[in-house]
Amino acid sequence: MSPPRNRRCAAISPQGAKKHSGRPFVFLESGVRGGGAMPAGSRRYSVALLAGLVLITLWRLLAAWHGNIELYADEAQYWTWALQPDWGYFSKPPMVAWAIWLSRTLFGDSEIGVRAISLLLYPLTAWVLFLLVRRLFKTHPQREEMAFWSALTFATLPLVSLGSWLITTDAVLLLFWCLSLYFTVAALETGRWRDWLLLGVALGAGLMSKYSMVFYGLGFFVYLLLMPQQRRLLRDPRPYAAAAVALLLLAPNLIWNAQHDFVSVQHTAEISQLDRGLFHPGALLDFFLAQFAVFGPLTFAGLVILALRPRLWLDDERLRLLAAFTLAPLAAFISLSLLSRAFANWAAFAYVGAAALLAVVWVARGHRRWLIAALALHLLIAAAIYHAHDITRLLDIQLTRKTDPYGRVTGYRELGREVALRLQAHPDARLLANDRKLHALLRYYARPGSEGMRYLNPHGARDNHYALSADLRESPNGEFLLISQGVEAGQLAAWFAQVTPQAPIRLALYPDYQPEYQVWLLRDYRPAAPGNPG
Repeated sequence: MSPPRNRRCAAISPQGAKKHSGRPFVFLESGVRGGGAMPAGSRRYSVALLAGLVLITLWRLLAAWHGNIELYADEAQYWTWALQPDWGYFSKPPMVAWAIWLSRTLFGDSEIGVRAISLLLYPLTAWVLFLLVRRLFKTHPQREEMAFWSALTFATLPLVSLGSWLITTDAVLLLFWCLSLYFTVAALETGRWRDWLLLGVALGAGLMSKYSMVFYGLGFFVYLLLMPQQRRLLRDPRPYAAAAVALLLLAPNLIWNAQHDFVSVQHTAEISQLDRGLFHPGALLDFFLAQFAVFGPLTFAGLVILALRPRLWLDDERLRLLAAFTLAPLAAFISLSLLSRAFANWAAFAYVGAAALLAVVWVARGHRRWLIAALALHLLIAAAIYHAHDITRLLDIQLTRKTDPYGRVTGYRELGREVALRLQAHPDARLLANDRKLHALLRYYARPGSEGMRYLNPHGARDNHYALSADLRESPNGEFLLISQGVEAGQLAAWFAQVTPQAPIRLALYPDYQPEYQVWLLRDYRPAAPGNPG
């Protein structure tokens, strides 16, 4: 797509900003409203962006329908959460489950129906980013172009291209992070209580999406360090009111955690592995290199250059704000990867501001070719994600589980059909699993017989959602059909009154991968006494 050109360029450096406005930081002055006349033809950027977002979304939808990719374990788990909307769950706050509840209500329980909300949330986030940049740089003659490229860059990032095909906590988190940025700019600009309270609502919704929203506070703190004249906000009641609103919205989840021994806090500490020995340079390198795949090769390289050359943004207050909410959380996760570990997507929210920071600087400095090159590369990466199977068929390449990018999420649909047939043969038996991921996937793919499924937890560990919500100890009597890949007959004999092995289920998925699942018909669970795990 070729965006309309605005040839009235001005650099965003201090000199350039003063050249076109004389007061480059005017957007934070008390009482400022509006942003001057909109440049002629600027509506074309809005129309072009909307058209681009619609086309990209349609492409993703059609590619998802054609690819027919199965749910992966965490998605299936979130789906099971959505069956029973609550204020909290074992590992996450409830927003992702609420989003899936809405999605399946509107679009059904197919894989596309469960994920459909992601296809809508990411372009919505891109549009909010467009509005954010347009407001932030409202005194700049290139604001429409800056806003257009910020939104389009974000909408095509590899993390967004892949995330749009999945339903994850990031889909909702990134929207509320972006809304928080927008209302921060609005609150700093107007000083109105309404904008500060709306910021609190966005922050609270973000916290209900993912606990890592707390890093927004780090970004705000770094912003105050970069802007000494804004430290007066530390004596202003309005930011504290915003924080109070956020905590008020989070309160139901905190109460839920208190009622469940704060399992979410324990889980977060466990996956972060904060108890490991310090300094893991290999993990840091892995995390750093993974960001080239998450944010895009050219865009992450550009971001690194901006981080190493702060003179490109330190002299402009608007860029300092974007940099604070980008570089501070990103640096925090890089440090975490060195001290313990951090997954590649944990810093995803930092790339909302990063897309704007990079696009604004590149537009202002006349580097549109870099933006176009990055966009083209992102679309190529998206095509590889969406059409991997088509490409390999065209090239007559036989995939293995190791070479198939979707190998880890293949086979559970077929397994679910086989398990459903076994359940039909034993209509009085309830489905049983002893693995969290397998439990979630079978609960989805073995429907309708998987309703009332239980979780075998002989040691009483409270280490996943199903140990809290579906423990077999709560209803031990009756007949059960256990599907497992790691249990011995001797163990089962110690736990159940009757054990009858069934024919295993073998799946011929790839030449190098043909998994086998054990099937057991069991009766009357006899839970071990405390201190005796059986």
